[in-house]
Amino acid sequence: MKPLRTYTFLKNFALQLVQPFISFVSAANGIMGEQLALISSASTVLPSLAQFALGFLRVRAKTLVTYGTALTGLLWIALSFSPFNWTFTSLYLALEVSLGVSSFGWYLLMERMSATARGRTLAHFSFYATIGGLIATVITGFAVGDNFSLVRPFFLASGLLLLADSLIAMKFDFDSLPLERRSPTLELEVLPYLLITFLFNVVWSLAWPLFPIAQVYIFHMDFTNLAIMSVISGVSTLLMQRKVGKLVDEHRRLMMFLGRFALSTFPLAYALSTSVYEIYLAEVVAGFTNSVGSTAYMAYLFDSSRDVRRGIGAYSVMVATGDLVGSSVGSLVADDVMSAYGVGAIRWLFAVIAVLRMLASAFYLILKERKPFKEVVRA
Repeated sequence: MKPLRTYTFLKNFALQLVQPFISFVSAANGIMGEQLALISSASTVLPSLAQFALGFLRVRAKTLVTYGTALTGLLWIALSFSPFNWTFTSLYLALEVSLGVSSFGWYLLMERMSATARGRTLAHFSFYATIGGLIATVITGFAVGDNFSLVRPFFLASGLLLLADSLIAMKFDFDSLPLERRSPTLELEVLPYLLITFLFNVVWSLAWPLFPIAQVYIFHMDFTNLAIMSVISGVSTLLMQRKVGKLVDEHRRLMMFLGRFALSTFPLAYALSTSVYEIYLAEVVAGFTNSVGSTAYMAYLFDSSRDVRRGIGAYSVMVATGDLVGSSVGSLVADDVMSAYGVGAIRWLFAVIAVLRMLASAFYLILKERKPFKEVVRA
């Protein structure tokens, strides 16, 4: 297990050096409208689409992790030399596709390893990932501050670290092998979960293009502010993660509902806050939402799918479609509202989105509790 822990620590350290700041620095450098919507939603839409396609292929999990991580590293290096225009946007979109490849392989490894204790095992590896990400975000945030041009060396550092991490992945002594037998269709039991996932992700992603706009033009944040937010959410996550992992094993459906309901905290904070300090306070809730998000939803999918690769692929396309619809609508509505009423009017949009998140989260309560299939196809 040691190479797996080292891999997830280093990968998240490398990614969190730069990824939390991408939407912010893009907005600060004049990328707006549909380009900003693409960048804001790319981290979920494009990996999800890549995983949908991979669900039909028979490739070893270790191979996906290794080559996906290496390609991500090369693209971060390319981004370090790119101007902030369509070239930058295109490279970043390609990078997110490569992240989807490595993440798909990682999910397959985790599905096999977590068969006897989903929540606890997933929380164990998420704990190491959170530590790596927390350290990295602090370094970048306080080093860059309000001098945004200093972020480029961190793009380069992230790329080099990910190339090194791909070498660690080659040493994994654990793999999820493709099998010959495939189930022809998804189980009917998983369809309600997929539909609810699509609905919630549409609502969830409505706010994503709005956050960097509010951070830059309403709260006038810099990298230090973002780093403080990440530290608060990261420490909160570390404190809650293992306890939440146990609760996910015992009360999965309830935790899925609460994890989504609590996401309404963030748009509500941006709607009502008068200073960045109130935003900081809201980030405490991220410890809970992050902990549930890294365990409960994939655990439910694993236990609802006899064909794991097909299940992950179908889930991913629902996430991608929902995120693309929601972020595009959010971006278009935000542009219209700001043109008519000024940038401050997006506070009203945040309030509406918060209420919509609360309502959409209730659908998770209608799902049935799941136990692992006795015969699982991991092909």
